[in-house]
Amino acid sequence: MTYKRKRTENDIASRSTITKRSRHTELPDLLSPLPNELLIRILTFLPLPDLLNIAPLSRRFYDLFSDSQIWKRLYYERFVLPRALRIPGFRNGSAREGKLHYSSRKAVWADGRKGGWVDMHVGNFEDRSRDWKKQYKLRHNWSKGKCAVEELQLGQEQELSPPETSSPHKILVKISEGIAITADVATGLRAWDLKTKYLLAQISLGQADSEIVPSCITIDDQGIQDQILEIAIGFSDGSFGVWKLDIQQRRILRRYRHEKSTNGELIGVAFSYPYLLTATKSVLISLYTFYRPPSTDRSGIQVPDGETALDSGSETMQDTDDEHILKTSKSKIRNPEPVILRAPYLLTSLKSHTSRAPLALSIRKTAASTVASIAYTFSTLQGWSLGIQDLHLRPSKSKSTPDITATRLAYSLPVRSSPTHMPSPPTSPARHINLSSSSQDEEELDGPINLCYTHPYLLATLPDNTLILYLCTSTATSLSISRGIRLWGHTSGISDAEITARGKAVSVSCRGEEIRVWELEGKAHGKSIEIRPTSKSTVDVEGIDKTPSNDFAAVEWDDRRNWVGFDDEMVIVLKESKGRESLMVYDFT
Repeated sequence: MTYKRKRTENDIASRSTITKRSRHTELPDLLSPLPNELLIRILTFLPLPDLLNIAPLSRRFYDLFSDSQIWKRLYYERFVLPRALRIPGFRNGSAREGKLHYSSRKAVWADGRKGGWVDMHVGNFEDRSRDWKKQYKLRHNWSKGKCAVEELQLGQEQELSPPETSSPHKILVKISEGIAITADVATGLRAWDLKTKYLLAQISLGQADSEIVPSCITIDDQGIQDQILEIAIGFSDGSFGVWKLDIQQRRILRRYRHEKSTNGELIGVAFSYPYLLTATKSVLISLYTFYRPPSTDRSGIQVPDGETALDSGSETMQDTDDEHILKTSKSKIRNPEPVILRAPYLLTSLKSHTSRAPLALSIRKTAASTVASIAYTFSTLQGWSLGIQDLHLRPSKSKSTPDITATRLAYSLPVRSSPTHMPSPPTSPARHINLSSSSQDEEELDGPINLCYTHPYLLATLPDNTLILYLCTSTATSLSISRGIRLWGHTSGISDAEITARGKAVSVSCRGEEIRVWELEGKAHGKSIEIRPTSKSTVDVEGIDKTPSNDFAAVEWDDRRNWVGFDDEMVIVLKESKGRESLMVYDFT
């Protein structure tokens, strides 16, 4: 007699699985016959988790998954629409039929256009070349603090001074659109491509005296669309200079060099052609303009805005690898190249006996005028406060130089000082119209360590590992500063911070073990995200990989971070360690 085996639960589950598989195979495939255009349209209605599950099904679905129309909708829904909802009046008609009207910079909207109606679901024909998947990934990595880090050795070895004193050969750094500009007395002015980690161009600063070192630097990126960057550098002897970087031709040209001044070392400079703003260590502010009325040179060529043209007998100066190459070019007669600038005109100087460092300079252009701003610190009875002075500039119809049409002044509420420090006597706010330094020792005063001002945001770093954010409101008739918002997050001393006009800020600790990203736009209380990099490699100036065997992200005791800067794709931190200076490149792409 044979006995039948009883069915177990596993047998029942297996039979059920086979039945489901056969049932699925019998059903007709309704998606494969559809053309790609219809499938993309269907996929645009799916959320991101479902899209991630569909991508591995086949090669076709993976290719459709990467289509820019899908990622454009995801990008705008996650990163653009929440910001647009904070715009007054947006809910009452700023959108129509699923379309969003926007107007802002490329750094914010990522598609290069300045305004218009954008379909939130289907991409327009003119922006199909934009890689929206890459843009989404970039913004997602920023929001999570995910990046890869590389160390770019600058090839300069020196004996570092103690932390409380500044190094005599300190390297200055600025970054714009993936280009890093470095300046120091030993290697001169250099431009680096941060994507390839190669040196683009180099030129000597022309300093015979090694004690005259660059002390401040700024970049004017108005011509970045034409692959042109203007660079202004201030020096320890009170002089300054202007250089031009041609990214496409990989060369740097010296445009102007100012003589030294008896007013002292320059600690701040802002440049937006044709205006240049400088600040000395004694907080003496000088505002210059390179603007000159159009004139006619000997060859009959009209020369605009203080630039010198080249006639058939003149020579153009091109600086390459510390040498001046004189090159005659008759083609310059037809299209004069603005190489050499004439001496600027001093519009005004500002001086007082109440303000003190740190300070921040800024020049911005509006539809009606150009605004030169000075953010500074001054002491009060309750502690210290921050002040901002705006100078509104407009070309004059009656004379050759621009007019200062208005001066606006605002100051923040006092912040209490540490009990161990006695603040200076209070002063009337009206006396801050002219700026200068106080006669007392700055080390005995409590206050911010650094200031960063990019309208409308004023950011101050404090000795207690926190930051204070102020919102500046400027109109045609008034200027005001909001109450400060204290930002918490750092667990060690903050070395430097930088903020953009969109409210994104990056701060770095003194030892570099902590870097935080802040999204401050439209938020009453700022929250930060810690950057968590994964090490890649160390590259020196010759392009040789020098990755250490131990963990690259480990911070040694003698490491110091003195500066931080960032653009849309990466964060750059200047590192000093064992007599060498290098750039830490945190890439979010």
